[in-house]
Amino acid sequence: MLGACQLLTEKFSRVVAHLMQTTPDQIELMDGRLRLKANSAVGMTLAEVAGTMLARSDLLPPGIDMNPEAAFVWSGPNRNIPDDQGRCRSYLTAAEATHVVMVEIDRETGRTAILKYCVVDDCGTRLNPAMVAGQLQGGLAQGVGAALFEEYRYSDDGQPLVTTFMDYLIPTIHEVPIAEKGEVVTPSPVTPLGAKGCGEGAIHTTPAVLLNAINDALAPLNLAIHETPASPHRIWKLLHARNT
Repeated sequence: MLGACQLLTEKFSRVVAHLMQTTPDQIELMDGRLRLKANSAVGMTLAEVAGTMLARSDLLPPGIDMNPEAAFVWSGPNRNIPDDQGRCRSYLTAAEATHVVMVEIDRETGRTAILKYCVVDDCGTRLNPAMVAGQLQGGLAQGVGAALFEEYRYSDDGQPLVTTFMDYLIPTIHEVPIAEKGEVVTPSPVTPLGAKGCGEGAIHTTPAVLLNAINDALAPLNLAIHETPASPHRIWKLLHARNT
């Protein structure tokens, strides 16, 4: 978007400069208007420039077409194709995060309750902080489902045994806590505006931190769970298999 806007600004500046009999370097874009730097009262709105281009091609400078549009593709630096071992630099940035969770396991039911969940993340410049928070919370909900509830089960002949929500356990608002969130902002040196990325990033870390916390709780009993989901039924069987 930044690149396309820059191309349009340059294109529109040439049109306005031609109409005002000056050079493009004397035109600036400010508050939705392309105006003379020497006299800010003289200028044209973006809509006026686009309208002129579409309706009055006879007024356009040489080399400028009637299309008030621009396309731009950004490619990051230092990307390369895979080598003979399949190694390459395909990702430009990496967002970091630390998750800490406190859980409690009910011996009688095998249910894992999340008492407190804390996240500190670094996705570079936060272009929309509210959306970042929403992405983290949504990813956390998906991670809770993957770690504690959701499971595809099949019969011996490959038929699905989970076909309704009576069979397929999913978390609700009661099982997904609102995380306490903190942030560290380290702008990326290689991307426009320093952004990295945070699309539901918590989904990757949540299952790991939950399983680690569950096994930490089970450690005094010399028990551990090694598969997901750590569903109430699976943990109950683990707890009661040895009458612990």
